[in-house]
Amino acid sequence: MSDADPAQVSDRAVQRGQGQVGSLGSGNHFLEVQAVDHVYDEPAAEAFGLRPGQICVMVHSGSRGMGHQICTDHVRVMERVMPRYGINVPDRQLACAPVSSPEGRAYLGAMAAAANYARANRQLLGEAARRVFARVVGRRLDLVYDISHNLAKIETHRVDGVDKRLCVHRKGATRALPPGHPDLPADLAGVGQPVLIPGSMGTPSYVLTGVAGSPAFASTCHGAGRAQSRTQAAKSVRGKELRDQLEAQDISVRGASMRGLAEETPQAYKDVSAVVESAEGGGLCRRVARLVPVGVVKG
Repeated sequence: MSDADPAQVSDRAVQRGQGQVGSLGSGNHFLEVQAVDHVYDEPAAEAFGLRPGQICVMVHSGSRGMGHQICTDHVRVMERVMPRYGINVPDRQLACAPVSSPEGRAYLGAMAAAANYARANRQLLGEAARRVFARVVGRRLDLVYDISHNLAKIETHRVDGVDKRLCVHRKGATRALPPGHPDLPADLAGVGQPVLIPGSMGTPSYVLTGVAGSPAFASTCHGAGRAQSRTQAAKSVRGKELRDQLEAQDISVRGASMRGLAEETPQAYKDVSAVVESAEGGGLCRRVARLVPVGVVKG
């Protein structure tokens, strides 16, 4: 992101990021080997480089501790200045400032720097996967798409018949550009943006594409979403038991801890197929391909 301003990133955030670049992280972050088991839209799948039976790797990781620290630092600043701008919020997590204010510009510059760090992080993870596949199976991996979510971007959208510049903050959402959008590269202009929607380590994931006329500023869900807290999930199954269940389904699982695996049990997530069907029915996206897990690495 060209508007990144590293000067707005604190020394503490830099320190946290230095030791974590090239790492997955914990929680719902993962590297998953998947197989394409169904194609819904053949022209779009072909444009994305996807075909039935193909093996893919999906990575979910971001700006790690650096991004978390950037958020913490700038939320504190915004909490202090909100009274100056006449802003009241019901929860400190909603702390904010006008986009054009010094505090708003500082945050956007730091957040863009975190997004660039996240992209570098995923590039390293992708390169590690490429080297393993090249060594073990003698085949190369080609990139389908790389995109950040939990990100605010200045974009132009039509509101009440008028084009307006908006700050679109996608939290728990991801961008889904429609066919013909000017920000798409030429090879995707006719089909729209690839949208990567993970399910859980025991359920399918989806590749979608954006659609014209989206009522959500060219956005859709970015995953199944949790149905249980991590504490509830850990109480419902033991990590070793879950690993045995998944391996009985021919899904190989590797995790940093058994507790971490239990917290991410498939039962802790909503039905991703129902979530995607709802998003598609709401005019936010359309299905291109479904992928099923073969092997999962949890940080």
